[in-house]
Amino acid sequence: MFISAKFFITSPILYNVANIFNKKVVLMKVHLRVFVEVENLGKIMNILSDKGVTGFYIVEYKGISPQEWEGFSIKEDPKSAISVIRDSARDAILVCSVLNEEIVDSIISEIAETMENERYTIVEVPIRRIVVNSPK
Repeated sequence: MFISAKFFITSPILYNVANIFNKKVVLMKVHLRVFVEVENLGKIMNILSDKGVTGFYIVEYKGISPQEWEGFSIKEDPKSAISVIRDSARDAILVCSVLNEEIVDSIISEIAETMENERYTIVEVPIRRIVVNSPK
């Protein structure tokens, strides 16, 4: 099953371009991923909620920034690698949601404003298709 949403064009220029090519304009879904430190999870959840996002999921992980990792070398055996991650990495949270493309920019702007002095990383991943299988 392919899920898409129709985009209602408000710009006359876009409307004319769409009509010229006789194509439907489809609103893309985006998988928004926000990496934050644990203490900022509530801020991100509030931003998503305030912007009308009704569903998201979180993943706890341990992360090391490129600046912290630069020049670092570890033994290649699995126990040493895991030990370094346990000892050096920070606890962090990945907050994810599938959103309509039209609200992503406002969410990112709100995150930038609210989290101005905090560490975060945002990744936008376009979604071409969503397949849901729900056998009874």
